[in-house]
Amino acid sequence: MTLTLLLPWFPILLGVGVGGRLLGRGRGMALGLVCAMFWIVLVQASAGTDMWSRPWVVLTIVMGAGAIFLMGGWAGQMPLKNDAPSSASSVSSGSAGGHSTDDASIVLDQIATVIDQFDDWLVNHRDDANPWPEFGEFIRGVLFQCCEATHVRAYRLLSEGNELVPLCEADSSREAKIVSARQGLLGHVITTGRSYVAGQPTHGNLIGQLAQGCPETTTWCFAVTSGAQKLGVVASGQLGVSPLGNSTLLRALEQLIGQCWRLLAETVHSNSLSRDDPGSGLLNRTALFHAARQSLQESYSLGEPVAVAVFAVEGVRELNDSGQWEDADALVRNVADCLRAKIRMDDRLGRFDGSRFVWLLRRVDAELATLIVKQVMSRLTALCGGGRSPAVFASVAVRCGVVGSGTDNPDLQSLIIRALAQCRRARLEQTAVACELDAPVAALTSS
Repeated sequence: MTLTLLLPWFPILLGVGVGGRLLGRGRGMALGLVCAMFWIVLVQASAGTDMWSRPWVVLTIVMGAGAIFLMGGWAGQMPLKNDAPSSASSVSSGSAGGHSTDDASIVLDQIATVIDQFDDWLVNHRDDANPWPEFGEFIRGVLFQCCEATHVRAYRLLSEGNELVPLCEADSSREAKIVSARQGLLGHVITTGRSYVAGQPTHGNLIGQLAQGCPETTTWCFAVTSGAQKLGVVASGQLGVSPLGNSTLLRALEQLIGQCWRLLAETVHSNSLSRDDPGSGLLNRTALFHAARQSLQESYSLGEPVAVAVFAVEGVRELNDSGQWEDADALVRNVADCLRAKIRMDDRLGRFDGSRFVWLLRRVDAELATLIVKQVMSRLTALCGGGRSPAVFASVAVRCGVVGSGTDNPDLQSLIIRALAQCRRARLEQTAVACELDAPVAALTSS
């Protein structure tokens, strides 16, 4: 809780101090008030509403918010030298770009609006299986709204750290337009963490050459980081305001987009911890049942048949009982990876318990599902038997029970119970696959 309160507080306090020094006392206090409210919203989104029941947390939040507010007024008591000429120049530059962005009330109103929009957006999308494409659209809308940015491209850094994938394709990396995180202007920005603004004299000729070598025009580009960790990069082709005359606005938007990005990343990570089984990486039983029931109702409403297959990995308990825990964990992971590679986008797959997996197949009947399962079982049999130490995996076998919805619309619990019964029948009759439509399929041999 202490880290949740203090980590975002300190950079916000520093930002308010810098902003108050630039804006003056009155506008600095207004900036401090808005940023204090933003900090409170950020802490509540991270820690949950139950934090208000803890007196010391409430006291800390009140003191922290007060410090941010007072910092804006204190820093604004001593205006910068030559403030009037620079302000006049900034206003002139802003007017040339179509906006007077040094007007603090406009900037603060934009920031407050974005905070409210993201709060509503997160409520609607926090439970999405893949919220990143929608978040990319949110970024485009915010940047166009605040500075008329167009041709906005947002990328996430893949876990390997060498490639960037567009947010709109963040969950389909095989077909995504992969961009190098080590080359070009995007690679420079995300590697160094320093923003690029076209025409800024501090960049130098080499950075200008990188910008000219980009396949798409880039006027503004900034990295999204979390401490030393690089998360992604955002680039804009054109801006409706003067980039050099509105550096304060652009910097504020960079920080605001970064805070929203980090909060969404933490939300996605938290959801995955509560949804995914740590041993296999598949859905745990609770999440599986929730997703499978939704898919089942969608299939029934469309008049589609469904099938359920239960895979049982025999021998996992014996490996655990004999102290071969790493072998048992590796076996479960390998089986899960093999099944995951075969499922379709709208199928549902999860871990039912320690040694069993449930697969819901849409738009197939029991007979077609049996043929699909036979192909998968060939790979599983080879995985558990081929290339393994006979002493370790002598007792390992995989069996499967398959059932279909038929002409009725049975609920998920009934389908799984019937599939479990077929899986038990396969074990008793020493076969690989048992389907309720006919006799068990002959045992498959390793290929």
